[in-house]
Amino acid sequence: MPYLNINDAIEPATETAELPQLARVLWLDAITDQIVLFNITETPKKPWVTRLSELTSLLDNGDIKTVAIVPSPFMLRIEEDLSEKEKAFRDKNWLRIQDLIETEIPGEIFQPGAMGRLIANQAQKCKIPKKTVYRLLYRYWMNGQVRNALLPNRFNSGGPGKPKQYRYGKKPGRKAHFQGEEVDTQSKILTEADKSCIRVGFSLFATGKVGTIADAYIKMLRRFYTSKTLPGGSVELPLLPQKDLPTARQFAYWGHKAYDDITVLRGRSGERNWQKDHRPLTGTVRDGLRGPCHLFEIDATVADIYLVSRYNRDWVIGRPVVYVIIDTFSGMIAGVYVGLEGPSWNGARQALFNAFTPKKSFCADTGVEISADEWPCHHLPHEIFADRGEMLGQAAEGLASGLRINLGIAPPYRPDWKAIVESSFKVLNVTTQIHWIPGAVRKRNKERGDRDYRLDATLNLAEFTKIIVQGILYYNKHNRQPDRLSKEMIADQVEPTPIGIWNWALRNARIDENVQADELIYLHLLPRDRGSIQKGGIKFKGMFYVCDWAVEQNWFARARHRGVSSILCWYDPNSTEHIWIQNDQSNFLRCDLRKSEDRYHGYRFDEVIDMLAIIKEESPESKYTKLVSKVSLDAQISGVVNAAKKDKSLTTDVSTKSEKLGNIRSNRANERLQERMESLAPDYLRIPVPPQSDAITSVGVAENYAGARSAEVIDLLSRLRPGAKK
Repeated sequence: MPYLNINDAIEPATETAELPQLARVLWLDAITDQIVLFNITETPKKPWVTRLSELTSLLDNGDIKTVAIVPSPFMLRIEEDLSEKEKAFRDKNWLRIQDLIETEIPGEIFQPGAMGRLIANQAQKCKIPKKTVYRLLYRYWMNGQVRNALLPNRFNSGGPGKPKQYRYGKKPGRKAHFQGEEVDTQSKILTEADKSCIRVGFSLFATGKVGTIADAYIKMLRRFYTSKTLPGGSVELPLLPQKDLPTARQFAYWGHKAYDDITVLRGRSGERNWQKDHRPLTGTVRDGLRGPCHLFEIDATVADIYLVSRYNRDWVIGRPVVYVIIDTFSGMIAGVYVGLEGPSWNGARQALFNAFTPKKSFCADTGVEISADEWPCHHLPHEIFADRGEMLGQAAEGLASGLRINLGIAPPYRPDWKAIVESSFKVLNVTTQIHWIPGAVRKRNKERGDRDYRLDATLNLAEFTKIIVQGILYYNKHNRQPDRLSKEMIADQVEPTPIGIWNWALRNARIDENVQADELIYLHLLPRDRGSIQKGGIKFKGMFYVCDWAVEQNWFARARHRGVSSILCWYDPNSTEHIWIQNDQSNFLRCDLRKSEDRYHGYRFDEVIDMLAIIKEESPESKYTKLVSKVSLDAQISGVVNAAKKDKSLTTDVSTKSEKLGNIRSNRANERLQERMESLAPDYLRIPVPPQSDAITSVGVAENYAGARSAEVIDLLSRLRPGAKK
């Protein structure tokens, strides 16, 4: 049965729906059967209250539906990209409305007659007009009820892509100077008629009918900007005064505006050459908790085991770091990260991304096949409690301002403040029997004479990750904790396991979900780096990625024509299958690993980087062997050339230049006959060779008949004639 949550967006699905337009859920109360809605329009109106049961019934009947709204472009930025001025602007506006949002009574502002009174008091308190408070509130509600909704919206500042409007009589451009004096040669203010003439003229260049843009400019002037009256019977049409002519620079600018560079290239090269030379090459996170997702705990530990390299099991790579995210209410392990990143934001963000996204594909990458309901965690929490080490920083602050997740930081040396997640490590160690795996650290302090457990390291990172994932699945399904059951759970005979408590609480809507767009999750949690747009796709960390949108925009074709360009990419360090990019509207698009890059499938990014580095390396022995062979080759070539020179010097040269060059054809024929005689063909296939004089004569006749290979043609015909010996 579908149900609504705060921040959900709904719209009418049928003409009979009692919902005028797209609206967002601001607040709801199942006890009083009330829900507050807010129209998402360019000119927002005051929120209104309706019955929750009626809206739920419409949702059940299909008269309305929930929709996903992509955040505004100005919100799609992470904390480290914001300037201090922008942060100050956001925080100042937040202080103006914070008391209206964080009230002692939930939803107090939505009670009858309360909004106007509260806003008036807040405006008087902040010494600002009431309309300013209304404007900030509406903006906060419209954009998902996150603090970043109060950032300055300058995404469209300046009107990008729109033509400038000039005052009448004021010509654009700076004054020109000639020999120190100002000259009136400013550009003409173009009219729509001028731009139409430019489009016609530029089409000559775009379609390849003229060689250069300058040629097209001249033809446009001749056709559209000459006098219509002929002075004194002159054949040549006089050009209009300079002040009435578009400049060559204006012609090129507006021409390129009308014709995209790829369109020009395609038109000038022709369809055949375009397909051959220019088309894109894409081959290839218990008391006081309301329910699950109220509070997540995150912590990291260095596993008590040494691992080996995936490429060579003789290479010991040290001990891995395991990040675990626990839902405090249910005890469910909602996310995990196993890798070599030490306790830091880089490791924490990967664990959080894992917690906030579906697990089926993640488990498949580790070699464990599951169904979606075996690990149903892909939700954002309302709060996260963490150590100081991994969560302090500007990047982590983006969780609060960008994803509406409150942060709690435990003080140093106080693991009891995160007792749930700390105890999970002990349970996982027992469940996975880590201390009995070869390479495990069984004792913290070694005694003299003990074997070095590093020498017994056997598992690589992928194999250890698979063991951890299997241990988590077992823990979530079978770790019984009866003390977590409430009387309602006991009445419903809920299994006292993490997954049992989790599913029961979600079914009974014990807490409102923190619903945010996927774009915001990618933006604030995935690491990013620069890639390059090339003719074969988007090259990122040595691999190529493609997507349909980039092909439609001619990115790869343009790269083949204009060269490589840089692009910012987001990626999951645990998988090379996909990367994410932003389009012109800052929306995230997924790019997939090109099929021809299958050799990188199933690896982590750091593993691929290491592999590529190993492949490119050349051992000193190989370099020396190559050098020796090269010197030997050079000596052999020189020996053959010197022997030929010596032999030639012994030959008496009595021929003139004309005699040497004039007999090339006959000399070639004789050499060809001699080559046949010395060939390794069996005797019964060998062609009888005529006497030398006859051969030369016949060749001369044959050359006139069938060209340079006429002798071979005649020999073949002679064997095929009737009665000839086979």
